[in-house]
Amino acid sequence: MSSFIGTDVYAIDHKGRITVPPSMRRGEGRKPITRFVLNMGFDGCVAAYSPEEWKRVMEKLRRVSIGSETGRRFRRAFMTDAREVTVDAQGRIPVPPALIRRAGLGKEAVLHGAEDHIEIWSPERFRSELASVVDVPGEYEKLAAEHLGEDS
Repeated sequence: MSSFIGTDVYAIDHKGRITVPPSMRRGEGRKPITRFVLNMGFDGCVAAYSPEEWKRVMEKLRRVSIGSETGRRFRRAFMTDAREVTVDAQGRIPVPPALIRRAGLGKEAVLHGAEDHIEIWSPERFRSELASVVDVPGEYEKLAAEHLGEDS
C-alpha cells in the first residue's frame, strides 16, 4: 500500500495541471504511480488515490446499501466527480474543472500527504483547516489522545 507524506505548495498551470512530486509518485515496492483517481475529498479538498487505494475505497463503497436512501445519496454524490487521470512525462496530473471549482483552487494548491491518499487544497482553506488544530492550545494533544491513544 502506498504511503503519502509531506506538505508543500505547487503551481496549477493554465490547463489545470499540477505537479505531483516524485516522492508522491511511488507506490508499493517503490514502483512509479502512473495514474491517480481524483475525487471530491472531505472538508473542501480534492482527494487523489493510487489505483490500489481506489480499489480499497470502492470495496468499502460497495458495502454501502443501495436499499437505503442515504446510502444511495452518498454513493451518488461520492462518484459524481470521480475521474481517473494519467501522470504526464513532467509528473503533472490534470485536475478536472468541476473539482477545481469545488475545492476553490486558483493558481496554487497545497499537496498534503494524508497517508493513504493525497489531499489537494486551496492554500487558504488548508491554512484555515489546520489552524483549528494547531493554533488552539492543547487541541493537537487532545486529538492525538482521542485518535492515537493516551500513550501517543
